[in-house]
Amino acid sequence: MKLKRELFPGWLAVLILAALWRAVILASGAVSFHSDEAIVGLMARHINQGRPIPVFFYGQPYMGSLDPLLVSLAFRLLGESVLSIRLVQSALYLAVVATTMLLAHRLSGSRWIASAAGLLVALPPVVMTLYTTISLGGYGETLLIGNLLLLIGFDLSREPGSRWRWLAAGALFGLGWWTNSLIGAYMLPLAVLLVPLWRHWPWPSVVGAALAFFVFSAPWWLYNLSNDWQSIRFLLSGFQSTATAPHIGLADKLFGLLLLGVPALIGARFSWTSTYWPGPLSMPLAILYAALLVTAIRFRRARFLLAMVAGFALVFVLSSFGVDATGRYLLPLVAPLAILIAVRIGDFRAAIQWVILAVLVGVNVLGTVIALRTVPPGLTPQFDPATDFTNDSDLAVIDFLKQHGAQYGYTTYWAAYRLAFLSGEMVILTPALPYKASLIYTPADRYPPYTAAVARAEHPVYLTANLPQLDRLIVQQFEAHGIAFQRQAVGPYTVFYDLSRPITPVELGVQSFHGASAQPAS
Repeated sequence: MKLKRELFPGWLAVLILAALWRAVILASGAVSFHSDEAIVGLMARHINQGRPIPVFFYGQPYMGSLDPLLVSLAFRLLGESVLSIRLVQSALYLAVVATTMLLAHRLSGSRWIASAAGLLVALPPVVMTLYTTISLGGYGETLLIGNLLLLIGFDLSREPGSRWRWLAAGALFGLGWWTNSLIGAYMLPLAVLLVPLWRHWPWPSVVGAALAFFVFSAPWWLYNLSNDWQSIRFLLSGFQSTATAPHIGLADKLFGLLLLGVPALIGARFSWTSTYWPGPLSMPLAILYAALLVTAIRFRRARFLLAMVAGFALVFVLSSFGVDATGRYLLPLVAPLAILIAVRIGDFRAAIQWVILAVLVGVNVLGTVIALRTVPPGLTPQFDPATDFTNDSDLAVIDFLKQHGAQYGYTTYWAAYRLAFLSGEMVILTPALPYKASLIYTPADRYPPYTAAVARAEHPVYLTANLPQLDRLIVQQFEAHGIAFQRQAVGPYTVFYDLSRPITPVELGVQSFHGASAQPAS
């Protein structure tokens, strides 16, 4: 992968721009911090404390712990903070930008196309900005590993006898397989590149690549061999594995892809809303993207990327993950789309090139600025407003709990782990309360030691967040059970403390309400 020195000034400018843009995002304070991201911070803290390194994220049989391992290193260097978590993601993001430019140049030989592709990823759609800023499960690592796989696969298509590339491909695929199953999105383009050349494969190196895959994905295999292949069962059932999830038909998934996923991918929709922020201008934007993408098929070297886009879209619709409305599972397509679009734009005259590029990048930047200035919600991974509340009162409620000796108790999922991380685990709450507006309880115990600690507490509290209907239900049930209590509001939080006697949510009955019956009269 030799590069000419004259390539670096333009590429360096793109990387500097990407770094400055990320600095603006981080400094804005508009990216909310929630319990999913707090899980990463807690795992990293526990790793640094010398506890056994978990195979997967706490409480689930998927998403390897590579991300918490990287964050644990950042904690050692920079201290424990939300910023440290996000600086890791920012470093990965810059590497994704760099490898996108490298792949674009390998395909086209054009500095302009490489820089244009890099610019489209450096100033990306809001969904890409969000999920490469927060840490929710190895997305940054997967995108970087995927870009490296595409680079190595393209080089192998030109030099199939390269032994070290085969070994590197096997190792990267293994690492990606353990980290996040989205790495599978990169298998079709590699197959398109390499299968036709099977007669030229160095078979000893291919076998070595297979061995490297199993070595670097060993945690995944060892876990599943002793846990009834839970990861496979999750991949086959996805989000519909929960008892309350409705069946989603093929037509609904196709609808979700075309009207929710794709608009998020091209920057026309925020991942946390179902509306298109550009309004009627979303249609010409979609037509522009479609026209550029379809006509890019003329570029033979990039057809394996088109195969990736088409194949991944098909898998997305057929799989149970097609129910996701955020667009995050389409992130592996951002870099390939940027390269395909840049390749096609490169066919136009210089003036038209810059106009089209300015329009596409301008949509991404304007959408992000609008999101940053609209707080709440800002940039948030939450699709349900009931689970999305700002971090402004987090430290205040932590101080209140500590001052009143109320550091153990029961809460909702979206409050439990973020308060645990931000308090340095001085506040331990277990997610035993409903977190949806319907008050239907969904089990979400990601870290059982917290539940055990709360069970031993002499004076557990109840803490709710952004759910007045749950507050009413708790008051109703306390009164029905003859329990006296104190109540304090702290921002979106409500703390029920100084209970006359301990009582669990099961005994209180707040986990057994459903639908309309869960809505006590106001």
